[in-house]
Amino acid sequence: MTLTREEILNRTPGPELDALIAEHIFRWRRIKGPSFDYDGPCDSNDVLVPPTITSQEEAFRYMPPKGAIPFTYFVNRGWSKDISAAWEVVDKMRNNKIYLDVRVWPVDYQVLPHQDENNKLVDRWIVKKQSLPESICKAALLAVLNL
Repeated sequence: MTLTREEILNRTPGPELDALIAEHIFRWRRIKGPSFDYDGPCDSNDVLVPPTITSQEEAFRYMPPKGAIPFTYFVNRGWSKDISAAWEVVDKMRNNKIYLDVRVWPVDYQVLPHQDENNKLVDRWIVKKQSLPESICKAALLAVLNL
């Protein structure tokens, strides 16, 4: 799936945005969900799993035994809504040599990503929203996806 800058900026904070953070920032991976449950065949979706789960069989052990598993089943961090979780995104970006500055405005928070230690600001990655976790997550996605 190819995302555009506008799609990221227009995404509502919540599970879908958190799934993008999991996949693109924290390198979670997609696996094919189970196609059988205890009643027989069932609908199957892709499921996003954290890197700590190393096999499809291990992932299946954590899933409920009946029905289709939602794509975001394992995504429970709340990065785009919870400021304490959003700091995990800031730390991960710092480890990737992308530094996030925060400016506080009367009603908005602006996040300004810098590409390296030389403080190279990338204007197209700047995000200004009313929610700081949302601003952090969207700026991080724009930076990682280079949009």
